[in-house]
Amino acid sequence: KQLEEMQAGKKDLVIKYEGQLKHVKEELSKLQRSYEKLQRKQLKEAREGARSREEDKSEATRLNSKLEEFCLRSAEWEQQRLQYQRQVASLEAQRKSLAEQYTLIQSQGTGRLQEQGEVQRLRAQLQRAQDSLHAQELELERLRLLQEELGDSHREQQVSCSLAANAPAQVLSEERDELRATLDAQDQFVRSSGLQQQQLRSEVAQLNQTLQTKEHVIRSLEECLASRNAAPGLASLRQELEKVTSKLHCSQTCEKHLKTEFTRLREKLESMRKHKGEMSKREQECRQLKEEHTRATVEVKRLREELQRAEQTRCGEVEGMRKEVSQLTNELHQRDITIATLSGSASSVERQLRAEVERAERRAAELKVTQVQLETLKIENQHLNDLLERVESRSPKRADGELASLRDSYVSSLSTLEQENQQLRQELAELRAHMEASNQTWQDKYERALLQSQGKTVLYCRCAAELQAMETRMQESTTRYEQQIQTLVKQLETLSTCSAHLPDGQSQESRPVISPTPSSSSASSSSSSNKARRIAALLSAAANEEKAAASVSPAGSVATRFLEEETLRSQELLQRLDAHIQSMRHDNAKTVRKYLSKDNNNSPHSAH
Repeated sequence: KQLEEMQAGKKDLVIKYEGQLKHVKEELSKLQRSYEKLQRKQLKEAREGARSREEDKSEATRLNSKLEEFCLRSAEWEQQRLQYQRQVASLEAQRKSLAEQYTLIQSQGTGRLQEQGEVQRLRAQLQRAQDSLHAQELELERLRLLQEELGDSHREQQVSCSLAANAPAQVLSEERDELRATLDAQDQFVRSSGLQQQQLRSEVAQLNQTLQTKEHVIRSLEECLASRNAAPGLASLRQELEKVTSKLHCSQTCEKHLKTEFTRLREKLESMRKHKGEMSKREQECRQLKEEHTRATVEVKRLREELQRAEQTRCGEVEGMRKEVSQLTNELHQRDITIATLSGSASSVERQLRAEVERAERRAAELKVTQVQLETLKIENQHLNDLLERVESRSPKRADGELASLRDSYVSSLSTLEQENQQLRQELAELRAHMEASNQTWQDKYERALLQSQGKTVLYCRCAAELQAMETRMQESTTRYEQQIQTLVKQLETLSTCSAHLPDGQSQESRPVISPTPSSSSASSSSSSNKARRIAALLSAAANEEKAAASVSPAGSVATRFLEEETLRSQELLQRLDAHIQSMRHDNAKTVRKYLSKDNNNSPHSAH
């Protein structure tokens, strides 16, 4: 029964170990799936980085097209300035002609009060025309300054576009400042154009009033000259009035042109405000990228320190595990020796017990034979008594001597038989007592041997549990180091993508922080693989010792087979773990080399 219970417990342990092995396999499959997800995520981030670079290129082309539009518009503004200059020259010529006409009218009508009033009105009109000319000259000067500012902004934008490949953040800030200046200038221009439009409207109203007054004056003069035969002066005044009306129409067309230009500039101002909002967003994104880069560098330093601390703790754990394994192997060796000696003593005790049992069986058989002989003697005695009684009844006197002799012989033989029977009973009782005592002693010895063997099995189970705990701790440490390596690889990717947008100095500063990761990962994986090999060697040594103990004691063959199967399974599991750690170490080294090569390739381009 105890052997069956031991076998059932061992089967339960086997089932439990198989369940733990399945759990380890599931954990390995989960790790593989997470590693594949990480690779897919890295590819996706690489694609998104390429897409963002393409968007930056398209944004640069769009800004270049806008700069070309500004150039075209500046050329148009130059043409408008020339046109305004021509209009000013024509107005100046008109002013001179009006001055000449004024002198003629003054020479012709010096004695007439009405002509003096007309001359005063003409002087006022000339003064207003001069004021309008002065305002237009100021407007032309302002337009010239605006054109110079736009030319300067255009040149600065060209310089910023040429420097965009080396310093995108500086280019964006310069463009933002330039666009802000152009927006301020355009706001001022729109305000001044609105004021000029109001002034032109007031001047047009005044010109209309003056024209109406001139028409009234001309009509009165025509009437006066018709009465005084002054037709040639009236014709000249009419021509001058036609010229003034034509100038008025020209000023109205200019006003319409200015209105259209005002609406166009307003639309342009709105577009520039939108562009200003976009540039502010870009500036905020650049600041966020710089902050993220600084945070990433701090995080990399912190992770490197944590990795060093984890490596130190892992080395301490490995040393502790080595000491524990050596202690466990020594204890197992001593227990194997004690079990071998106990199994030898138990086998000798079993042989002695079997010999005693055989002797007791022989004594019991002899006792049964003597009892049968005693029964036969009793039957013969009864038969002889019957014969004696019949003989005495037939001849009581003649057979007295023979009867006495027979009775004496019978009594003597009966007494001897009773003595022998009593002696045999005493010997049988002594033999039974001796057998019971020997059985009790050998039963106690056998129970002690069974208890010691059970203690051995319990010790083996405890050692197996400790080995399993060590394996789980190894697995947890390897998974923790793999997760740290994966996080470092992710941060390498983020730093590589950030270094593509930053100058050379920052990218070169971020490289030495990342370089120790492959060596640390390879050291951790190699130490874990060496630890797994040592544990496998210790398990094989324990299995060989169990085989030697099993050759001494045939009763422990089941335990030796179980130990052999467990050692084979543990060795297979450790080999798989070692292979998985090696493959992950190679993959991590490949990824780190790939991103380091990318950083090295980006650094010469940025240097050029």
